[in-house]
Amino acid sequence: MKDDQAIEQGVFVGDEILIAIVGGGVVGCAVAWELSGRYNDIFVIEKNAGITQGENQSSRNSGVIHSGIYYDEETRPQKASLCVEGNRLIYDFCKTYRVPALKTGKLIVATTREEEDSLGVYLERGIKNRVPGIKEVAGSKVKDVEPNVRGKSGLLIPSAGIVEPTSLVYRLHTLASQKGVQFMTGTEVIGVEGNGDFMRLHVRYRDGQTGRVKAKAMINSAGIEADLVARFINPRSPYELDPVRGESYKFYGHKRPELGLSGMNVYPAPGYVTTPYGRHFTVGVHLTPTFASYSFPGTLGSTVTIGPRLVSVADRDGLSGPPAPPEVFVEKVRPFFPGLREEDLIWHQSGGQARLKGHRDFVIMTDSGMENFINLLGIDSPGLTSCLAIARKVKATVEGLGL
Repeated sequence: MKDDQAIEQGVFVGDEILIAIVGGGVVGCAVAWELSGRYNDIFVIEKNAGITQGENQSSRNSGVIHSGIYYDEETRPQKASLCVEGNRLIYDFCKTYRVPALKTGKLIVATTREEEDSLGVYLERGIKNRVPGIKEVAGSKVKDVEPNVRGKSGLLIPSAGIVEPTSLVYRLHTLASQKGVQFMTGTEVIGVEGNGDFMRLHVRYRDGQTGRVKAKAMINSAGIEADLVARFINPRSPYELDPVRGESYKFYGHKRPELGLSGMNVYPAPGYVTTPYGRHFTVGVHLTPTFASYSFPGTLGSTVTIGPRLVSVADRDGLSGPPAPPEVFVEKVRPFFPGLREEDLIWHQSGGQARLKGHRDFVIMTDSGMENFINLLGIDSPGLTSCLAIARKVKATVEGLGL
């Protein structure tokens, strides 16, 4: 079978391919790269016009490398293990392949007695999850760590940091391409059929034409649309997006000395955001340093992002709605960052998060009726940090299929 659109993009789709990956964000590209070390004939199908710009969740995030302190083994075992593993893997990867990444550390600040109690919980959790180097910070020492931050006490997590997300996606895409992975951009999956031995993906190209791709295995890494893709093969799939929008502003620390950070991520004590389908954990509106230069290993600039503020919306259309005014963000951080003023803030970005109704953890599993259909659902934060660990887990699953 020849497909004119695929050939136009430098891709030839034969009668059957081995593995189709739906979604070319950071997780999809990480999976493609990981699998390319063992398998040939891998195709990544991405509905956006390009891969390397890191569309959707892959670029619309804080770029934080999380440590694994937030996630408990009882209710979020996948996040707990994959975040800690991913933290180690991402620093190694970025060093090897010259992606801007810095181990800046993170300061979590408590401003009330209740928040101090909660930090004790996260200290114990971090130790249990084997997060290295965590230590408590007394209130009098908080300003020694970050001079413009105030709090009753804090936790210092040295293994946290930042990465430049689009550079990470670019490098994974390049490495996978060099290994023979084919990327079909501007191509949307509009249906999937399967019989246990293979799947037939119905696709629509950017010019409106349609075609079919036959694959022995399919990996659903479609981000905020992964639940829709899952229902193509299993209409009774219980997983559904609980749409949440994250909003962020930014400010320039060099304009006023009382706004500057020494280079560390600064977080409030964690909390929850309520949606019609339950409460979701949130790390809170936080301060994140950014890169001034993307040349390896990257240098920090004075621009600091503030966010995300999570907003529950009615449906996918609401993921691109209007943002809250800057005063909302000032109020969120004022308890631990009192120098910020409304006029300091300018709009940064917003984006959807792939959270699921009634599920707090990543869902990484084969479909109950089609074992060669692998779902990656609910891959919200810490998906960026965990991407390489997720890819290893997917590879182990594919190997178990005997392909």
